[in-house]
Amino acid sequence: MRFAAGLTATGVIGWLLLEALKILMIPVTAWVMGLLAVALKIVLMALAAGAALGVGVFFFRRTRKAQAEGEAESEAEAEA
Repeated sequence: MRFAAGLTATGVIGWLLLEALKILMIPVTAWVMGLLAVALKIVLMALAAGAALGVGVFFFRRTRKAQAEGEAESEAEAEA
């Protein structure tokens, strides 16, 4: 009988723990999902900022190169 009583006590304690975890996991899950949403926003903003910076640098260098080539052509025409 002691063995059966031990199993029953273990089962009741396990059931109570399961019910407590069901209650506690709802806010924990929402909190984790909120953290993941914030992390995703930060990553996407960083990617957008990186892309904008990359495009800006590309066009800046392209403009500088075009200006340098234009000046070189002007100097070549002036010498000729």
